[in-house]
Amino acid sequence: MMTTQVKQKGVNKDMQEEMVGVLTAISIVSKRLANRLSQLDVQNEKKGEKAHEQN
Repeated sequence: MMTTQVKQKGVNKDMQEEMVGVLTAISIVSKRLANRLSQLDVQNEKKGEKAHEQN
């Protein structure tokens, strides 16, 4: 079994943990934004249907 380890000069465990935290936060925010965009899309589709009904 081969394991790949990435070793970078000057990057200690604390720095790696901080990077993991930042990337996790970015992921969470991205997911929330995607959900909000989806909700807006649904709302806009409903508004479009109402506009067509009135014509």
